[in-house]
Amino acid sequence: MTRPVKDETEKQNTVLPPIRCTVYEKAQISQKAEQSGMTLSEYVRQMALKGKIVIKQSLVEFTYFDQLRKIGVNINQQTRQLNATGIVPEQLPRLWEKLEELMDKMLESK
Repeated sequence: MTRPVKDETEKQNTVLPPIRCTVYEKAQISQKAEQSGMTLSEYVRQMALKGKIVIKQSLVEFTYFDQLRKIGVNINQQTRQLNATGIVPEQLPRLWEKLEELMDKMLESK
């Protein structure tokens, strides 16, 4: 079975007039397009039509945020125990260390 033929309104064969920018601006635009997972043409087209682009998170960032969420849940549980008993749980200082390490890694990766 062959692919259906696109209607003329769906074809992307119309060329826009070129835009002028500095080498630095082009590098910035290209970098943003790459970060958003789009081609340069697609990025410029979406910015012109919608005015905003949602940049996809990398797998590394998602992993860090997931770990932060888990550590936050653990710290919340330990803090509740501290407030209820007045005794500092053994795990609480270690959780704070993990949190600081993870935050350092996130800052280094930016």
